[in-house]
Formats: sequence, structure tokens, C-alpha cells
Amino acid sequence: MSELEEAVKFIKSIERKHSGKSTYEIANILRGYTRKAYTTRLWNTATGYDQEYISGEFEGKLNPNNLVVSGEVTDFGHFIAALSDQINQPGIKWSDLNGWTGDYSSWSGDIGSAIVVFRSQYENIRIQTLEEGLNRFARDSDYAADIAAYVVGSLINSRRIGSISQAIIQYDYIPYLNHVRTFIKKRFGTIIKGNSLQRPAILEAQISRSVANLIRFSNIPELWESVQDYLQSESELEFSSLVQPSRSDLLKGSLHFLTHIVNKGGLNSLRFKPYQIPAIPWLGTFNYQVSV
Repeated sequence: MSELEEAVKFIKSIERKHSGKSTYEIANILRGYTRKAYTTRLWNTATGYDQEYISGEFEGKLNPNNLVVSGEVTDFGHFIAALSDQINQPGIKWSDLNGWTGDYSSWSGDIGSAIVVFRSQYENIRIQTLEEGLNRFARDSDYAADIAAYVVGSLINSRRIGSISQAIIQYDYIPYLNHVRTFIKKRFGTIIKGNSLQRPAILEAQISRSVANLIRFSNIPELWESVQDYLQSESELEFSSLVQPSRSDLLKGSLHFLTHIVNKGGLNSLRFKPYQIPAIPWLGTFNYQVSV
């Protein structure tokens, strides 16, 4: 039995145990089997569900960092946590909570974490460059988890599939390349002609805007409990001041994500002029081009 089959088998057992609960509730219960960082007050607030970390025999049962899903190495614990913020609450078509936190608890949060930790210059976190931070906090396996959470969440929210376990099984049958394309089409409204992304500057601006908004929340101490857990630091993270999102950092972060999208989505290379201010595109673009 593969690692994924074992994980799905465990998820099925939780679904049977909580057969009277909604997929939204079950997703959040599953979050309790990932890691402590995903059961903080911030995560409970974002998902709208108070879930404690579950210790004991099945502690960390859904926390393999490098599990292959849809042919792509995926941080499965990160996937489950992000999924819990993608599934709509019962009776709500698009949750008031996960409508705006879904990005922040996945790809936007990964990029934003790298920028905040790098710019905060916290003495116990040795990150010399933003690129190093991005490669540490926003790995391909993290982005794969984020995209999986979005696509699987969409399947469940559409009611085409009634359980998380079945949605994961279906997701695994389809090549990751297809999922990447589904993600950018549905989440950003991006048009793909052949293997070419259309109007990449707009897509980059959308990514940067989300990350910028996430960074503006970086003075919330609980936001970085997951960073502390990831670094296995016993010291409390204390950021002395709010990190302001610079256009240079946002561009590096969005291009890092776009590199994953282009490479894993089998898309043609990109070359475009980015907008000077992502939130105000009518101010125009820079006079230089960037490449992915």
C-alpha cells in the first residue's frame, strides 16, 4: 500500500467515524492530525472551526511532507490544512471567512511568510536572501499542496463529489499539469491558448496584490506561529515592526510562484513588463521586462 493509499484509508476511517458531519467539519477534524502549527488560534479563526491538535496513537498521521499526489511531491499536511480553509461551511455557497483567507492559508501565505521572515531580520532565523526564504517557505511541494487544496476544495464545493477521500482519489487520477491549468483558470480567470498564458502581467499583479494584503497582517503574532513551528525554534517570534510590502519583494515572490506554474503546467516561457503598482494597473508598467 502506497503512502497516499494509507493516508486515504485513514481519512475514510475518520469519515466513517464522523458520518453525520459535513465535509467542512471533517476537513477541519483532519487538520488536527497534521501538525500543531495548523491548529493555532489563527487557523481556527480563518476556518471558522475550533480544532485542537490531536495527540496520541494517530498524532501527526496526516503530516507526511513528501507524499506523491497526482504524480507530484506534495506536503500532505499543508494540503489538508489548506483544504480546511477551502471547503464551504454548510449552507454557505462561498464562506465569508474562507472567501478571503483561502489564499492566505495557502500560496499567498507561503510567499508572504518568506518575505516577512526575511525582512524582519529575526536574529535566530538565518535567511540571507529573499530567494533563500522563498525556497524554504514556498517549496514546490508547498505549491503542489496549495493547488491540490484549491482543486479538491472546488470539487467538493461543486457537490460533484461527496467526500474528501473520494475527491483526493479523483484528483490523484489526473496529471498534475492539468490541475495547475485548472487552478490558474478558475482562481485567476487566466486564459490559456495552446501552451501560452495570456496577459501574464495581470496574473502577476493578482498574485502580488494578495501577498501584499497578507503581509499587511504580519503584525499579528499568531500569524507566525506556523513559521516558528516550521523552524523548530523554541524562541517566541517577535517582529519589532510591521513589514511593508515592497514592489521588488512582491515581484520576486510572484515570479517564484509563476515559475512553478509555468514549469509544472507545461506552459511556454513568459516575458512581460510588470505593473508598477499591482493594485493600480492604470498607472502603467515598468519599462523593463521580466522572464519566467
